[in-house]
Amino acid sequence: MVYRYPDLPSFRAVIVAADQELGLPENERVRDGEWVLAIFEIGEAKGRATAAAARGFDRGEEEGFALAFERRDWERLTDFGESTSWSAFPAARTSVPPPPIRPGDNDDTTRFRKASMPPPPLLPSEPPPPPSDTLTPSVRTLKTAAAAHRGARLLLVDDDHDVREVVGTMLKTLGLEVDEVESAEDAISALQRDIYDLLLLDWSLPGMHGLDLCKRLRTAESFAYLPIVFLTSHSSSKDIVEAFAAGADDYVVKPFRAPELGARIFGLLRRARMAEAT
Repeated sequence: MVYRYPDLPSFRAVIVAADQELGLPENERVRDGEWVLAIFEIGEAKGRATAAAARGFDRGEEEGFALAFERRDWERLTDFGESTSWSAFPAARTSVPPPPIRPGDNDDTTRFRKASMPPPPLLPSEPPPPPSDTLTPSVRTLKTAAAAHRGARLLLVDDDHDVREVVGTMLKTLGLEVDEVESAEDAISALQRDIYDLLLLDWSLPGMHGLDLCKRLRTAESFAYLPIVFLTSHSSSKDIVEAFAAGADDYVVKPFRAPELGARIFGLLRRARMAEAT
């Protein structure tokens, strides 16, 4: 789900004025309790963006659906609006920043000032805030699995920059470490250089195809048990059968939902960890 802002001050003004909740972009839909990846694009050029996981909820008939953000993710969005260099945003330099807040301002500006102040950090002796009672059982399960596998390292192979950015950001939000490459040849180099817990692989790649890479890895003793997940738009029964015959452990068809992909990845990581322990 993409939010677009013409410049950095526009983004910052929205984040500061809101309270961990945002209305949906035009023509977007979300179900109550559904987790999505919210992408915030600043200006027209690529690369000026950030993202955070958010949960859909119903604010009632008059206001409709919105997205709610965890406090840590909202703080990260606030930091992005405050700390990003203006020199990297030409449009922002020509915009007029919001006026300063002065003593004696009305209630609206006072609320604006309070919203801009980050909450105090948790002390080491303080327990983390309890999960919201509104979380669905499936979301609670996903968050528990994420905590169990935090720091697991994934290699994402896809020649589409936008897909790498969205999927990579989503997985990092779940606490996973993600390296990204755009070809099978680059993936082979990365696998020979570093150790990964799982390979997330596109089917159609420049040069060597994803299916061929999967077959090649399964013939190498050092990668015979590396979990491999295809993430692709190829959805025919023939393609799925070929992927599993080549040695894939799972197959996720685009477009996909974040909870589904996360659940499949954590399931494979858990299975691999259990296999290592035996």
